[in-house]
Amino acid sequence: MEKYAGKRNEINFKNAKLTDLKIQHLENSSILAPEDNTNLKLLADYTYYTFYPNINTIILKNHSSFKDKYSDEEKQKYNQLFLEITKQIPTETYIELSKITDEINRDKFALTVPYRFEIFQDLFDENQRKRIDIINFLLWTVE
Repeated sequence: MEKYAGKRNEINFKNAKLTDLKIQHLENSSILAPEDNTNLKLLADYTYYTFYPNINTIILKNHSSFKDKYSDEEKQKYNQLFLEITKQIPTETYIELSKITDEINRDKFALTVPYRFEIFQDLFDENQRKRIDIINFLLWTVE
């Protein structure tokens, strides 16, 4: 992630809804915190998701540890919020974010070869996938 630290600091996009989403992400990810260190998979997930946000997993509760799942209506509300946020990103910034998140995804994919792990297997809409990638990166920039 050192590779992206400079890029992370270069992005200057502030948004109250994004800040609220970051707070909710932190609250939801705390639910994943293992009570002890015996469940290494859960500990690894918690560590990863608290370092680099994943709204598909944490905000939309697409992780097996969440007992309460969101309804399709609630998920749609969040997807509308994600769309709202991305529409507020200036075009030049959006293009730069798109390049950065494409590079991050290539790096993630390279780490998973030969397993061919597909990121966001449940998302088939490429535009939705791109929005989520960009919001994940933006949440990473929110302090």
